[in-house]
Amino acid sequence: MNFGQAFEQVKTGKGMRLPQWEKDVVIKAQFPDEHSKMTAPYLYVESRFGRVPWRETNIELFADDWEVVE
Repeated sequence: MNFGQAFEQVKTGKGMRLPQWEKDVVIKAQFPDEHSKMTAPYLYVESRFGRVPWRETNIELFADDWEVVE
């Protein structure tokens, strides 16, 4: 699926990834609440190394092989 289709699923609480990435690497969305320091939703990447904000590349945005994960 393309980025837009996968992103719509991420907005519902699922994760997304590209098949060539390590299996533990997943992009997810964070929706801040009244206790958060951030005030707007953002995407982050989660892996065995922790969680960091996700900085997309053009190659990733134009990929048509995104996978949705739970």
